[in-house]
Amino acid sequence: MATVLKFIVAIGLLTALVFYVDVKALRESILKANALYLSLGAILVVANIGLQFLRWRYLLRLIAKDLSGTKIVTSLFVGYSAGFFTPGQVGEHGGRMVSLSSLQSIQVLAMSLIDKIYVLAVTIITGVVGVWIYFEIFLPQYWTPFFTMIVFGIVAAFLVVVLYPDLLKKVLRLILHKVRKYRAVSAFLFVRDVFHRRQARILLLLTFIFNLIVILQYHFFVLAFAPVSLKISALCTSNILFIKAAILPISLGDLGIRESTAIFFFTRAGVPAAAALNASLCVFFINILLPSILGAVMVLRLKTPSQKAVPQ
Repeated sequence: MATVLKFIVAIGLLTALVFYVDVKALRESILKANALYLSLGAILVVANIGLQFLRWRYLLRLIAKDLSGTKIVTSLFVGYSAGFFTPGQVGEHGGRMVSLSSLQSIQVLAMSLIDKIYVLAVTIITGVVGVWIYFEIFLPQYWTPFFTMIVFGIVAAFLVVVLYPDLLKKVLRLILHKVRKYRAVSAFLFVRDVFHRRQARILLLLTFIFNLIVILQYHFFVLAFAPVSLKISALCTSNILFIKAAILPISLGDLGIRESTAIFFFTRAGVPAAAALNASLCVFFINILLPSILGAVMVLRLKTPSQKAVPQ
């Protein structure tokens, strides 16, 4: 039922955006699209998924050094598919655990949570800095020195979290013990032994590179429909990712939320609304829908434990 409601919300938001932008403008934007830039944006999905694979492999190899690349890739794509239909993509954790049934589920969950924490942290760090610069350039009347202090505070806090995980683990362990979340406590007790500053810094670097690839993809997709500088598209994309991460998941694959946010930021920077909408839809199809479909195919090929136990 929740999936159906999210689908309805997504279609409703997209329909409203299409009429807001104007169907004729959308059609003309598509017809005049630059095939080269569209191709470059699409090809970068290989780098996008490649960085996610490297990050996920790095984390999994902390708990299973001999885990094959095939199993890691399968868990990554199954996670995409499971996350696509669930609120906040929480199903991605379950999909990864199911496809890695040979490992302890609590360990896989711990690594998956770390993966998402670092993506969220980098999104927030780049996002709040992007909001600061964007408002200083395009909407200075709404910005104050107090907001700048908040930006520095948020960036500093999240950098401490991702660069000094041992400090975070101590705080989390105390909190989780108080609320009696014993399963979560065991996960973080396990992480305490394998994830330290060195691992945190490597993961942080890989996550920043991943974030840059997403920004570059957005740039090429927008450039395919309208001229825009890398500086402007980077600012707008950082804001889009930040706002999208901060909003509750009320639509399927954030469809409609991403597009309306893109229109808000890009149009104020001089990019036509049709170009912003078309570019955002390209990002959805290439970065979210395509991997989810591939993941669904891999789900069908997964063998259940009972199937594996059947003698030949």
